[in-house]
Amino acid sequence: MATLYAVSGPLLAATLLLPARVTSQSPVPEVRLGPADKALQHQFTQIRGIRELPDGRLLVSDRLEPAIYAVDWKGNRLTRIGREGEGPAEYRLPGALVPFPGDSTLVIDEGNLRLIIIGPDLVIRRAFSNQRPGLIHAIYPRAVDSRGRFYFQVPAWASGPPGAPPPDLVVVARIDWKTGKVDTLARVKTAADPGPVKYGLPYIPFSPQDVWQAGSDGWLRIVRVSDYHLEIQSPDGDAIRGPAVPFTILPVTQADKLAYSRDFLENSTVAGRPGKNAGGSGMSAIPAEWLTPQEVARMAAENPFAPRKPPFTDLTPRLAPDGSVWVERSVAHGRPAAFDVFGATGTLVRRVHLPAGRRLLAVGAGGVYLAFPGDDGLETLERYAKP
Repeated sequence: MATLYAVSGPLLAATLLLPARVTSQSPVPEVRLGPADKALQHQFTQIRGIRELPDGRLLVSDRLEPAIYAVDWKGNRLTRIGREGEGPAEYRLPGALVPFPGDSTLVIDEGNLRLIIIGPDLVIRRAFSNQRPGLIHAIYPRAVDSRGRFYFQVPAWASGPPGAPPPDLVVVARIDWKTGKVDTLARVKTAADPGPVKYGLPYIPFSPQDVWQAGSDGWLRIVRVSDYHLEIQSPDGDAIRGPAVPFTILPVTQADKLAYSRDFLENSTVAGRPGKNAGGSGMSAIPAEWLTPQEVARMAAENPFAPRKPPFTDLTPRLAPDGSVWVERSVAHGRPAAFDVFGATGTLVRRVHLPAGRRLLAVGAGGVYLAFPGDDGLETLERYAKP
């Protein structure tokens, strides 16, 4: 039987407990990162996940090599964990790295459609399917709390009756993997559905949507697009609602469409094609012939795009050890990425501008970790001092 996602109890109560919202706030400090205090000599094909370990080392997943590395900054050394394949200590297309109880790490193995646990000794301990009985969709955890419960978003196609149009709101849920118990935590606005399309994009890029992340403490951080504010929800359902953040409306240009289409293709998987990354699931990275300028232009031309950018991008917010929340703002095409940093009360405390060409991977106790693609498409991992 399929699980019914319903809002009840603490979530409804939280809606009534929201305090009055301030509509604006004073200008905040703006800082620019740089220069980098560390840069690895190793070049990655596509950094997909990163996790800072308690001893300062990093775990890094390189999706296209494919490989998972332990990085020792002090010695500028990399140690590979596991290997490519379909066995119990193997993976294909390793993706996000999620902190797991007991100083372990959860890896989303996109190629094998499963989840992997790396122990604190940096050895792969087990692998298991990301499907659960009673659910019609796979689970892609964004966070795992201290009790081992997984936090995920229900896909729009699985959120309504069969055959019905996808809803505007989808569920953020939590599942106890051992018991299978699912709790509905919140509803968030999702990207608009394009209806029948000619070529591939399952949603309308740049359409307004909420973004969210959870921490090991079980607190949700939801960035609401209605008037751009941060909502922080406790495990009990009580909520703190921060003030609205001013933003400038930016048009979606042809350059934006092309860049978004290429990025979407480069980060997608496809089923049923042979290749070195095609596992037992048949999933592999998009082949090179799908990434030509002609194919990218075709995707941009044959899919609908929103006419204007929302105040922030669809990037999942980054959580820092101090509890701050980093949200990527929308910027004009070609401009360096910028992030709004919110404090524990949901108030914007600073805006951080990245060096040109970089993308934010994580914010840790040891610094801010960025990826820098070179002219050959390979990426360098850099570390910057926290502002």
